[in-house]
Amino acid sequence: MISFSDFLPQGAEIGAIREQIRKKRLVHALLITGEPGTGKKTLASLLSNALMCKDNSDIPCGVCTGCRLASSGEHPDIVVIEKGKPLSAETTKGRSAIPVDDIREVIRICSQYPFEGGNRAVIIYDAENMTAQAQNCLLKILEEPPQNTYFFLTSSHPDQLLTTVRSRCRPVKLVPWNVSYIVKILTDAGADPEKARKAASVSSGSIGNALRLLSDDEYWETRESVMNSFFRNAKRSEVLTISTGWKDRKNDSDMLFSILEDDLHRLASHRFDRPENDDISEFPDSWQRFADKAPPERFTGLNDRISEARKQTSFNVNFQAIIEQLLLAFIGEHDLWVN
Repeated sequence: MISFSDFLPQGAEIGAIREQIRKKRLVHALLITGEPGTGKKTLASLLSNALMCKDNSDIPCGVCTGCRLASSGEHPDIVVIEKGKPLSAETTKGRSAIPVDDIREVIRICSQYPFEGGNRAVIIYDAENMTAQAQNCLLKILEEPPQNTYFFLTSSHPDQLLTTVRSRCRPVKLVPWNVSYIVKILTDAGADPEKARKAASVSSGSIGNALRLLSDDEYWETRESVMNSFFRNAKRSEVLTISTGWKDRKNDSDMLFSILEDDLHRLASHRFDRPENDDISEFPDSWQRFADKAPPERFTGLNDRISEARKQTSFNVNFQAIIEQLLLAFIGEHDLWVN
């Protein structure tokens, strides 16, 4: 079972929030933000479960009636809202936004006494999916929340929320997890340590991404092809042969460009951030020198080339020609760092 201790690497604030729940001093609304895969939804669920716990010393205890109902998703005092899953009978299933009718239904529910007589938690996943009308409707209850009712909003794009909504919530920002922690999570779940290390190193600090990548054989095969084609190849004479191998893989173009962007991000992180457990040993010596010494504009230049390749692909430019130009750009950069 996920506990607050799992989130302690995110900072002391998580422990402080847990203590505020225990002492019944939690603010009425939290806005949990961060990149995808940093645990926003998991934390919102954990906080809601803690509010339902009957054990005031160790929350959530996981064994009381409140915890069991919460962990099974059946607690009547936890209300969950997300797009495509209507709360109101007036809402059409599968909608691409959270409509005002769902927020009105929340307000109706919150006007009633909690079923268990204690706290009520309202979770709004990906709150930026609320329509402007829904956000304005939510604002009313955030301004005058019912007693013992708590709101947990999650968002990867908080800038898309109304300023007035954001200002009524206490911000909690989750940061990307470090590689060593992701490796621990994966290995504790039974993953092979070497596979866990590789998945963690390319996960962009996302536990969710790392878990997905562990079993994605297609990703690892494509990644090896990208490494061989763009980083390990240094011969212009091989460009035609390599591009021919890619010309019928246009359907893989998004994965190809994303892997290139991720690898450049790793090299840039090595250059400017030096994160814990930094490891770029799989890259050839020339690219390791690039990561040690290249100025910012060299990274930007390659990223611009990838962005241009994406754009050309969407415009149906000959895919083999796109790959050839991109290969030549990477070979040219390699040549600058051979010695």
